[in-house]
Amino acid sequence: MIAALLAVVLEDRSEDPARQERLQRLFTDHYRAAWRIVRRLGLSASSAEDAVQQAFLVTSERLGDIRTGSERAFLFATAVRICQAMRRKEHREQATEEQDARHSVLPPADELLSQKRARELLDESLEKMGDDLRAVFVLFEIEGLRTPEIAEIVGIPLGTAASRLRRAREQFRDFVERHATLMGGKG
Repeated sequence: MIAALLAVVLEDRSEDPARQERLQRLFTDHYRAAWRIVRRLGLSASSAEDAVQQAFLVTSERLGDIRTGSERAFLFATAVRICQAMRRKEHREQATEEQDARHSVLPPADELLSQKRARELLDESLEKMGDDLRAVFVLFEIEGLRTPEIAEIVGIPLGTAASRLRRAREQFRDFVERHATLMGGKG
């Protein structure tokens, strides 16, 4: 899938080698991060691939308008917007549990059980956050972006990004504490 997507992205109508190199570098450096972002924002694995492909196609079409050095921010912002639109559509369609199980990216090996549980708890905590808080939390805590980059990607003032990050961290901490209390009470 990645090779096919790279071929599509690099299928450039112009024959400008600098443009093609810029696209290839963007793809090579940021495909996996863009995929992780949309997965953590709630898309299934197959929908994440579609969202990232759309984000790269939009970025490819708009590459001439994107300031050099801002490609990643543009790509991630595009991916977040596409993800939000796809999530709204998925919520309307209400996928079955069987479909969700087929798209799991986690292998069912016994030695990965604790990692799987941790991911499930992370996903559950993220699902309880509002979209505005979740986007900032995922971009900062999971993807390691800086607050100014997040503000640019999400299209909000820097102070709003910092405030949303603080509230998202509080919600995450509360979720973890509640879960730890429940687990402590059972054992």
